[in-house]
Amino acid sequence: MSKRKTAEYTLLDAVTPVAVVSSTDATPIVVTATSHLLETGDLVMIGGHTTNIAANGIRRITKLSANSYSLQDYDTGADVPGTGAGAGSGGDMMVAPKILLVEDFRNIVLQVITSGSANFTLNPAGSLGKLRADYVAPASDTPNFGASVSKTNPYTFVQIIDLDTAATVDGATGITSAGSDISKAYEVNINALKYFTVVLTAWVAGTITIKALLSDNE
Repeated sequence: MSKRKTAEYTLLDAVTPVAVVSSTDATPIVVTATSHLLETGDLVMIGGHTTNIAANGIRRITKLSANSYSLQDYDTGADVPGTGAGAGSGGDMMVAPKILLVEDFRNIVLQVITSGSANFTLNPAGSLGKLRADYVAPASDTPNFGASVSKTNPYTFVQIIDLDTAATVDGATGITSAGSDISKAYEVNINALKYFTVVLTAWVAGTITIKALLSDNE
């Protein structure tokens, strides 16, 4: 009997959200977020930003000051242009969660641990990758999770099971958490997906750690 294949990752490691104050509708987009603590080359995930919605998603950053940074495409390094609708406001930012290559696995157990009072919605997300016509090597076919879903940026949210109550939760609904020092476990069916990560929104407080244990069930 063969040994079951497993792999363990930390998607987020004691991460705390930072409120986004504003963004410029320019090329590149410049984001203002007070005391963001990022350095040039870091990956950030922005969510819930309004009007200038091109800022949402996973981007590489160039630090401009302790309170501002510009956005670049994490694959190509190209400056990210604004949406064209005007300056943006609101939402939150955090160090981007890891994107896992999961094509050799069938299931994930997520452990979600918070420190202090945490309020957020967590949506598990998966994809088979971009269509071949929509990326040029050496760029990868990884979609930009957290940015708007489109033909050129295809991903979907994935149903999960609460291992405490056995309740199923639609991926688009996600896990809504409110409380202090939470530890919860969830199972995610990733059979035949290629990429997996999590998207967090409405995150107004708290520090969160997310671990993932992948298995092939053999």
